[in-house]
Amino acid sequence: MCGVSLVYCIHLLFVSDGCKIKVMIAMKKESHSLVLKELLNFSQIKYAALSHAIGYDLSYVSKWTTGIRLPAAKNVDRINQEIARFLSEIIIKQDNLEAFAQHFLGRASIEQENVAFEIYQSLSCAYRNSLECKKGVSISNIADDKIVLGKAECFAFLQKIIKEKLEESTVPPTIVITGEFFNLAKNHFWRIFYDIKLNHWPCDIHVFLDLAELEKGAIGAAEILFQCLNDLLNYDFTIYEKKSNAYNNIIAINNEFVIFYNVNAADEIEICTSNADLKQAHSVYTKCKQFMASQPVILEPKQTLGMTRFGFRDQFYASQKFFFFCVNGFEFLLPDEVFNSMIEKAKAGDLGMADVEWVQRVQNLFKNLLEKVPLRFMLPTNSIVRYLETGNINLTDFPYQMTIEERKLHIKHVLQLIQSNPNITFGVLLPTTEKYSGTNFINLSFNTSYSTGFLKKNIQLIHPDTLPIYFIKNTMLLNSFQAYFDNLTKSKHYKEYTAKELEELYKKYYFLIEFLFKE
Repeated sequence: MCGVSLVYCIHLLFVSDGCKIKVMIAMKKESHSLVLKELLNFSQIKYAALSHAIGYDLSYVSKWTTGIRLPAAKNVDRINQEIARFLSEIIIKQDNLEAFAQHFLGRASIEQENVAFEIYQSLSCAYRNSLECKKGVSISNIADDKIVLGKAECFAFLQKIIKEKLEESTVPPTIVITGEFFNLAKNHFWRIFYDIKLNHWPCDIHVFLDLAELEKGAIGAAEILFQCLNDLLNYDFTIYEKKSNAYNNIIAINNEFVIFYNVNAADEIEICTSNADLKQAHSVYTKCKQFMASQPVILEPKQTLGMTRFGFRDQFYASQKFFFFCVNGFEFLLPDEVFNSMIEKAKAGDLGMADVEWVQRVQNLFKNLLEKVPLRFMLPTNSIVRYLETGNINLTDFPYQMTIEERKLHIKHVLQLIQSNPNITFGVLLPTTEKYSGTNFINLSFNTSYSTGFLKKNIQLIHPDTLPIYFIKNTMLLNSFQAYFDNLTKSKHYKEYTAKELEELYKKYYFLIEFLFKE
């Protein structure tokens, strides 16, 4: 087919003659020379060092920074990538991430892996701005473009069109994405959803995930997935196993808009087309959704773990070994006084769907099982402080706010049980300026019995119509999450405490705990 991919040809077939794509750039109108000069000044890099790093003569670099000359159009993408790679390494080595984020992005922090991408985006946008000034033509006003070309251009287009369509939606939006999750993460696609302000909830996202990529990436891939689900807490992801390339690389929003994209040999999105014809959009959306429905689900959002006997909840606790990553309060090892209070609330109908029998069953389950079998708890320190201040917990999947007195009893009860059950391991994830520098709190818990598992959102932080739980429905996915958290226990930021050490810490910081309990 003369070097043109089949996917690309299909994309062209779906584009109607009346569909006009406008490449919209929503960045500051700065020139390429000015942005490059600012980056070099910020990182304190001399022109000669940049010249040597990217393999271009010093005279070229000098002309680029003074604005006398622009990089050649056929080479600019590679040049910008090389500059971004080189400067990102310098900025990271200088430990200048926060200053970079504040100066160039207007935010408090940035993760290391995103620095090169942000620099590349800025340089690419600035290059387009320079071309506009030079030619007197605004890219955003070219009405006849039906295809968006280039990595930066595709990202800007996807960011604009998805934000517009979701924010303008008059119904709870559903997005069907037939591309692969990790490939999209590599292209920074999921960042598009960070600043979207929806008017209607819930927002469902259906996407494929290649288990081979998960297995190949092991801990790193599981971390990327977990962080995405944590960052996009208010979205409901349904993730399917990618076993086929049928209907590949399509983004369909409800029944009204479709985007097609193509990736190059490096798995980078560099071609986008779209279709707003309602009839065709409805047809593509329906076909994609029907196809996805026929594929295995590996992660599924749910409202509850289930109230019935011998359902998922009972299956989960039918084990002799557990690990709990607790970030939404500490709902385990509760004293009887808390359960008695819950029973009174259930009698009054103030505990949602939970009735007295359900509370008593959970109480007996926890008392007869969780106080005797091997348990490992991991809690981030900021989550512990948040729990002590607010008293908010989610008893499996129902919210409850503990009184100050109940919190005091809880602490003492936990200390007593740890002393009586040597199989309980209590560990703390200390603050770090590395992986979690961009997020003050982790708001997604992970619970596993090593045969089944689920993720649980912080109910206080999500929209009421957003589903709070993810069932993990694939063994490889469950094992990958387990490996990720097992690896965290080897981190220098993780510390496990014996019963004696916890008791000493309690005595040492008793004054601070009392201060947090002040109303």
